[in-house]
Parts: sequence; C-alpha cells; structure tokens
Amino acid sequence: MLVCTSRIFRNGLTCISKTQLSSLLQDTIAKTGAGGCAAVNQTRGFKQVQEHKVCVVTGASRGIGYATAKELTSKLKTADIYLTTRGETEELNKVIKEDVKEKADMVNYHSMEVTDIDSIVEFRNMVHAKHGTIDILINNAGQYFAPSEDPVEHMRQVEKTLATNYWGMKNVCKAFLPMLKPAARIVNLSSHLGHLSLIPGTNVQKLLGDPNLTETELDSLVLQYQDHCSAFKNDFHEAGWPACAYTVSKVAVNAYTRILQGQMEAEGMESVVVNAIHPGSRHSKISQESPLTPSDAAKSVICVALLSDPCEHPRGKFIWHDLQIIDWDQGSLKGMWA
Repeated sequence: MLVCTSRIFRNGLTCISKTQLSSLLQDTIAKTGAGGCAAVNQTRGFKQVQEHKVCVVTGASRGIGYATAKELTSKLKTADIYLTTRGETEELNKVIKEDVKEKADMVNYHSMEVTDIDSIVEFRNMVHAKHGTIDILINNAGQYFAPSEDPVEHMRQVEKTLATNYWGMKNVCKAFLPMLKPAARIVNLSSHLGHLSLIPGTNVQKLLGDPNLTETELDSLVLQYQDHCSAFKNDFHEAGWPACAYTVSKVAVNAYTRILQGQMEAEGMESVVVNAIHPGSRHSKISQESPLTPSDAAKSVICVALLSDPCEHPRGKFIWHDLQIIDWDQGSLKGMWA
C-alpha cells in the first residue's frame, strides 16, 4: 500500500478528510511573512488572497475544470481568470458569470484547442498582450477512451488521448513558461490511473520511473508507445505497454511534472513550483465512484495552486486528492481510495 512519503505543508497536516479541505486551504494560503504568500483577508467566513493573480485554466467548460474556476473566484479577492474550452464561449460566459455573481468580471472563457499549436499561441499572445505575465497555470484539459479491441480504433484513441493529455499539456506549458511570474504555480491534472504499477512491462516501468529521465527520453517513450499501437504493428502488449492510453498519458504527465520542476530550478526559476494532482472526483467517462464532488476536488487543486512562497515542498510531486504526496513510481495503489 502506498503511504504518504512526506509532509506537504509545514503545519504537519498530510491526510485530511473531505470536510477538512476548506480549512486546510485557509491555513495554507493565510501564511504571511517569511514563509508566506499573498496577504489575506477574512471575508464571510473564509480567507481571500489579496494580491492580484492572473490565472489560466484549460479544459474549464465542465466538471473539475469549471469547479476549479469557481473556487478560484472565491479564494482570490481580485484576479483575471482565463478559462479555455474547445467549443463556443458565449453561453459558458453567461453561465459562469451568473454563478459567481459579484466576481463576474474576474472570469472569461476563450476558445483554445490544446492539440492545435496555432490556437495555443494565439491565446497565449492575447493573455501576454493584456498582462505580460501569469501567476497560475492549471492544465486540466484531457481526453479518455475505454480501450477498443479494434486495432484501427485503438490507434485513433491512442493518438487523440496523447495529443491532448501529454503533447497538448506540454505545448501549453511551453507557451506560457516565458510568461511565468517568479513565484508562479503550475498544476497538472493527473489521475489514479497514472500510477507506474499500471504499466505492465518491467523494463518500460524502469525507464518511465527513472528519476533522471530527460524530457527527450520521455518524449521518445511516448512516441514508442504510439508506434506500438499503430494498426500495422499492434504489438503494445508484447512491448510491455497497456491498452489504456489514458494511463500512459497520466504516467507521462507525472514524469513530465518532475522533469519540468527540475528544469525550472536549473534555469534559475527556483521559486516556480510545479506539481501534479489526482483530484479524486468521479470522472464522467471512467468507471469510478467517488463521494467527492467536482467542487470538493477543486478545493484540493486550488490548495496546490496557492501554495505559499517560498515553497520548499512539494515540488515536482504527485499529490493525492487528500493532499498526501504519493510515490507514483513505486509500490502499487492497493488499498488506496481512488
């Protein structure tokens, strides 16, 4: 069974219940002084971050993405929150602005397709022209398919899943990296299906879990999986890969999160913090029951997005919905509540 490997917050809290998430968030973002973040103010029973934040949330049209947007408006006194969707934005803007009431001016939807580099750059340039920098990037856009037994359909699923969940996520990160504030936070949405134990091949596990894995090597492994899943080859099982492209994509997200944190530190951007999180709410397309609503899960996401500065830990980690730090590359998920 996986256990919490390290304390996330300096107050020693590591494992919390659903009802404790909100109070832990307050404690985390309320710190001031040497170990703290933005000043906060007690308003209507909860604490708000006073410092203005520019935030980007991808895949925010429903579920955890939409809930994350709402949670940001409640925890930030003032912000510009950019929400992305592949579809039309007019109705979404109307709905969320009605939902957040007096915070309506803080949120706006914009069309962006994470699989289209031109779309990403156009969106990024629009944000850059208005603000120049961002404080928070939450990569939530994702795709899931139940693996098909038909080789051609499976190949299509693999290509579409990785195009969004891995390559798209990376391209969004790379587009915004030059715009990151010195103490920016990046949160990559992962999953309980992103644990290394779900990769069947021992050798593939060893390569993906290597703490010294480079970005180039990770890209190569993802491309190898896509090649093994081609309708012509269709030998992914023999090569040690799973049928589920979503699992491969989320293992890759966890690995890239660790790599990106290392890159930030190597480039002198030590105050930038990158983490991945399994939010824990039920996924509409994955057979998974959970008592957590998207709103509950969003509290965990925002807790990680608002980690105080300076932040010694967690950095480059995989965080469970109850805010445990999980070794995604060791052990198994046996006994863990997904």
